[in-house]
Amino acid sequence: MTPPTMWEAVRSGEIVFYRFRPPPWAAIPHGFLTRRGGVSLPPFASLNLSRSVGDRPEAVEENMRRALAAAGLRPEETVTAWLVHGNTVAVVGWDDGGRALPGVDGLVTAARGLALWLRFADCLPILLADPDLPAVGLLHVGWRGLAAGILEAALAIFESRLGRAPSRLHAAIGPGIGGCCYAIRSDVIEALRPRLGKDLPLHRRDGAWHLDLPEAARRHLHRLGVPSVTVAPVCTACHVEDWFSHRAENGRTGRFGVWIRNP
Repeated sequence: MTPPTMWEAVRSGEIVFYRFRPPPWAAIPHGFLTRRGGVSLPPFASLNLSRSVGDRPEAVEENMRRALAAAGLRPEETVTAWLVHGNTVAVVGWDDGGRALPGVDGLVTAARGLALWLRFADCLPILLADPDLPAVGLLHVGWRGLAAGILEAALAIFESRLGRAPSRLHAAIGPGIGGCCYAIRSDVIEALRPRLGKDLPLHRRDGAWHLDLPEAARRHLHRLGVPSVTVAPVCTACHVEDWFSHRAENGRTGRFGVWIRNP
């Protein structure tokens, strides 16, 4: 796992977000917003950034205003998506600024200054970057997306549309549910076997199989040719004081925001 010294907190008023420190991430604007510093009431307290979980619309609007200000972004400088736990990855540019793309779980851009923005609560936020082009990507990866091949789809876009092989890319895996808390059924294991094979990171705990989802994604990225993969030292289900967790909070919770801006 990533040493804590590679992961730092940034405060902007009451808002707290985290970012990676080692190259190339120190030179790429990005952040993983915690749930702190917003106006939503329980069970969405407090910086819920999703309009689809049952929170008050006016609270989400104020939370988005605060979150974008902390990130140093304007709405028209960001592109987001309505997530479906699939494998669709879209290439976006400035014509997409301010839009939310339907049915998309990954965004890639080579447009300078454009930011990608998605929301999470246990699934993995995965950043991709080619600092030499430059180009960046942001993926929403749960077990369904991993099984469906979202990592393959994103890397194929970098190669076919931008001419960048996986070996040129850097990846970073943000806060998500860890193997300590992620008990799964046998059908999940069977769905993941074709892509991850014998390297699927499983262990038995309290009579159930547990999946280390961040480690599964890390191994698969390496297998697909990405040499540099950094992993956040955080399990969302273990730390609901800072992160929303769909599993730990029984489905009644908010979504935290993640962004990356093409430098």
